[in-house]
Amino acid sequence: MRTHGHGLSIEVPRGWETRIARRPQSAPFLHVANFALRPDTGEFGAGVTERMGADGAFAALVEYRIDDRVRAGTGLFAPAWTPRLRVGEFARSQLQVARPGHLGLQRFFTQSGRPFCLYAVISPVRTRPARLVGGLAAVVATLRFEG
Repeated sequence: MRTHGHGLSIEVPRGWETRIARRPQSAPFLHVANFALRPDTGEFGAGVTERMGADGAFAALVEYRIDDRVRAGTGLFAPAWTPRLRVGEFARSQLQVARPGHLGLQRFFTQSGRPFCLYAVISPVRTRPARLVGGLAAVVATLRFEG
């Protein structure tokens, strides 16, 4: 199923949930997970990852508003979009909120003239990290951006 909104779209398989939203005075964000999402979570999904169970996979794509400090294609946002995710990129040190058993990834980039951060979290317990990252990577690879 493909979800569209705010110049973003993503396709998720059965059993996954996604949401694209925009709060007043903010840029759009997208959440995707292999478990049920909550509507009352922050842009980076702190409320979602807080209750993420075993073998969960979650990603937040957060767009930044361009201002005096944030410029598309420069500084932190200089890299171009790379949809590939690798298990070796996930680490506890990449988590915004450290939780036992969680591994995270943060990637800043510019796509279609828009600055973004991709923040992803996995909680491997019974499933090998490579399998969780592979499933999340397949979903993230379906992301489409409009300028």
